[in-house]
Amino acid sequence: MMPSLSAAAPTRLRPAAWFAGISRVGFGVALSLLMGTAAAPVLANTVAKAEAECRLTDNGKVVFDGGCSIKQKDSAGTVGFVVKMEDGSTYRFTGANRTNLRLEGGDGGSNVLFEDKGAKGVFTWNDGSRTRKLSVKTNDTSAAPSSAGDRDQINARIESDGRTCKTAILSKYGKGSNMSMADVEVTLGATMRQSIDAGKVSLADIQSRGLDYNFTANHAKGKDPSGSCATNGQGNVIKIEGNR
Repeated sequence: MMPSLSAAAPTRLRPAAWFAGISRVGFGVALSLLMGTAAAPVLANTVAKAEAECRLTDNGKVVFDGGCSIKQKDSAGTVGFVVKMEDGSTYRFTGANRTNLRLEGGDGGSNVLFEDKGAKGVFTWNDGSRTRKLSVKTNDTSAAPSSAGDRDQINARIESDGRTCKTAILSKYGKGSNMSMADVEVTLGATMRQSIDAGKVSLADIQSRGLDYNFTANHAKGKDPSGSCATNGQGNVIKIEGNR
């Protein structure tokens, strides 16, 4: 059973170094993108969970500041958040969508205002005599999802560097054969793709470190090659490793 919200939890202040060691997942990455925005349809029976830092205030007074976890579960027609504090308190928010949440249990099932601030989600409710605000921070703002413009540039860079790799692979393995550009297949490395999709690799990271690809090629002289190709921050090929 969720503890009564009328009992103020003791303030729990933790040093910044402790927070640095938490495995964090961006609120926008793990929750906003996975679950969709307030107006977007959600995926049935989808769950996202992240370790976080929580701050609870009661009429502006801090009553908790410490570690927590947040889980969001979306099923047909229902959105649910469960926030578990390290002092044992649990807060459950449910509703038809993010703009229509209610607090289960204490405070008489209060209506809840939810604000998605990228790296932080804020739940605010009022029982008529006091206002409570629960801030849940799951990541630094630098890990927020890329903007639409950045995503377009990332996709363009992936395509451009892929063509550069294909040209270099053809030059290395195509001599004395009938190999053409169409015979070279280049795909972004699985780990790199997952990191980009998860928001862990940004446009700035790519412009600094480059990209990694896997390749296969047909119609080479002798054994058809396969392997990897890497580019640097400027989009130049710096390494091709093959099976021959």
